[in-house]
Amino acid sequence: MKELQFNKSAELYNLILGGLIALTSEQHIGKVTYRSVSENIFLGKWLKRAKKQKRYPRSISTEIDNLIELYAIEGRGADLAALFYQIFSEFNMLKNMSQDFELSPKTRFDRAMSELAKEGWHISLPITHDRQTGKPYRPKNEKEIFTTKWYWDDAFNAKKELTKLVSIFVVSIPQDVVDCLYQHGFILIKGLTSIDDDGKCYYQYKIFPNNKCLGDAAIPTKYQN
Repeated sequence: MKELQFNKSAELYNLILGGLIALTSEQHIGKVTYRSVSENIFLGKWLKRAKKQKRYPRSISTEIDNLIELYAIEGRGADLAALFYQIFSEFNMLKNMSQDFELSPKTRFDRAMSELAKEGWHISLPITHDRQTGKPYRPKNEKEIFTTKWYWDDAFNAKKELTKLVSIFVVSIPQDVVDCLYQHGFILIKGLTSIDDDGKCYYQYKIFPNNKCLGDAAIPTKYQN
């Protein structure tokens, strides 16, 4: 699917909410099925009507055009419903996150790592790895969270504030990590996923200062459909 970036504004939230309300209403009376193809066709037509009738402000005209373009290019494979639900979940997640934390970002992050360590996660921040070997780092633990020295150095300043984007890498199913860090005030943005020769999955997540994020957020369990 074509990768899109959206300005997560209140106007976009209203657009997404309007589309989902219209979709579920039509499904309730049986005019649209719950198959992704049917949902996709409905939302594609709904977006075109919304643009033609100028139902939403100009500030999100680019976002509407991007969604319509996605539908035009990818057709049935666009899966607009999944994208709408993803954006809707992100809005709810952001809306319900407290903006006033008594503890510093470094303290909150350390507490999250301590909680995860008690649940059997091995924490390597940063890893000790000799790059001169020419071999990539390979975790020996079934559940591990790690990052490199390049990401970790100077990530937090003297006031324990996060000062730059940090990438962490999660080995094993990452949902517990997503949930725990969200509880401590961090939104994780999805990065690359890879599999090594031993079949272990590596999930990259990006953490931005003050949660000024760009990209697709990992949704905590409580906000998943």
